[in-house]
Amino acid sequence: RVRIDGMNRKIKTMEEFASLCGVSRPTVSKYFNDHSSVRKSTRKRIEQAIEQYDYRPNIFAVNQNRRATKNIGILVPYLADPFFAEIVRNIERRCIDAGYWPILMSSHGATELENNALDSLQSLKPAGALVAPLGRASDYEHVRRFTEEVPTVIFDSQVDVGEAFVGSDNFQSIGMIVEYLYRTGEPPCFFEMPPVNPNANKRRQAYR
Repeated sequence: RVRIDGMNRKIKTMEEFASLCGVSRPTVSKYFNDHSSVRKSTRKRIEQAIEQYDYRPNIFAVNQNRRATKNIGILVPYLADPFFAEIVRNIERRCIDAGYWPILMSSHGATELENNALDSLQSLKPAGALVAPLGRASDYEHVRRFTEEVPTVIFDSQVDVGEAFVGSDNFQSIGMIVEYLYRTGEPPCFFEMPPVNPNANKRRQAYR
């Protein structure tokens, strides 16, 4: 907040903050995009103003003004599922380390919610997206249109769209597990997942 005419007022825009810093709006924007891209003396002035006025930019607003944002969309069927939670945790950490802003969303196992999530992500102009589609329950055309606009890596459930697919080789992994149990004398027992995507049938076939 900054005191103006005896009143405390919150700085709402980057233009206001730049004026208080005594530098241009593009320079301030450049600083928030990459601290090392501005001169040391200018960086020091901006950082002093950040501390003095407790200013934090609206990252989403800043990104919306760029052609290529630092947003990375991550969409999974269930964020609470331990399998997806661990994958998302790792993806999120790697995005942050690479200087990107991860946006996590869940489709909650519903086609309509998956479509809504894709639309919401697209409106944020993400630099890319990592999507675990529902599979059979997905609206294929909706997913395909999204991947045509946003560079997308599909994972877990393979849908023939996007830049690449990352997933398990079910026939190899299930086969190795069953073969190992057979060799050790332990009878294999198959606990099946609900047939929500192609992985279910592939694992059953591999087990058989």
